Amino acid sequence: MIGRIFIGLVIIAAIIGALILGQGPGAVLTRQAGTQSTDVPGYSARNAEVIETGDDGRAVYRLDARLVRQRTNDSRVQLDGPRMTFVAADGTTWNIAARSGLIHPDGSNVDLYGDVQLDGKVQDMPVTNGTSTLSFDTRTEVATTKAPVTLDSNGGQLGATGLV
Repeated sequence: MIGRIFIGLVIIAAIIGALILGQGPGAVLTRQAGTQSTDVPGYSARNAEVIETGDDGRAVYRLDARLVRQRTNDSRVQLDGPRMTFVAADGTTWNIAARSGLIHPDGSNVDLYGDVQLDGKVQDMPVTNGTSTLSFDTRTEVATTKAPVTLDSNGGQLGATGLV
C-alpha cells in the first residue's frame, strides 16, 4: 500500500516537473519583444468636456465629445461626436459639430471630420457652413478647410471650395 502511494507521488511529481521544465526559464514572467499590441490604450473618457484657456484666462475654446481616447503609441487624441465652441477675437461665438476629430499632440490644432457644421454670425447675420473637414488652429483661432463648403445665410446659399 505504501508502495502504491509512493509510486503515485512520483508520477505526480514527474508530471509537475515536466510541465515546469517544458515552459522554459521565466516563461511566465517575461513577454517576448514585439508581441505587445500596438493598440495599447492610454486614456479614454465618455461625455468629456475640455476647456482651453489663454494666458489671459479667457476661454479659447470649449470642446465636448461623446468619447475621447488616446493611445500610448500615438499622442493624438481621438474624438467621437465632438462639439466645439470658440469666441473669436471680435467677440463672435462660433459652434462647430462633426462626426469625429483629432487633437494634435501639442494641442495646436483640432481637426474635424465628417458632416462638419460651423455656425456663427458675420456682421450680425447668422451663417451656417457645411463641409467634410475643418481644421481649427487653437493658437491663431482660425478655422480652415480646403474641401467644398456650403454657406447658408438669410435663406440664400453659396457654394465654394475652401474656407478661412
